[in-house]
Amino acid sequence: MRKLWIVAALLTAMSGVAWAQSQDILVMGGRNRDKFLGCLTCSEFDGNSVWNKMSTHGWENSFGTWNSFGENKNKFGSKSACNEVASNPPIVVDRRGGFYGELTINEFRRGSVCGATGSAQICRALKVMCADD
Repeated sequence: MRKLWIVAALLTAMSGVAWAQSQDILVMGGRNRDKFLGCLTCSEFDGNSVWNKMSTHGWENSFGTWNSFGENKNKFGSKSACNEVASNPPIVVDRRGGFYGELTINEFRRGSVCGATGSAQICRALKVMCADD
């Protein structure tokens, strides 16, 4: 139930900031931010979706891309969405190359979904997801 609320909050917030509904919203990471980490707007049944528990890219898959000890979700990783001081957090983009911000809980980082120009709703959802571990 909690995850369902998070998905709803994220999708509502995305549409509220004019993110294209027909466009897949993706998370990219790694040093050059060229590593695909999952799709935020894809169905939970899609193999690329962060909402698919069985997917390599599933947020809740403890052995996948988003495992709590890996570089993308680790509370201490320099490339982690869940590290407040990450130097190179994942980014949120669409397939056309549109940039929507950095997926990080850092409220002071320019361009962060939790920053001054970010989305409070997406930030709250991300913080809940990071705290689940």
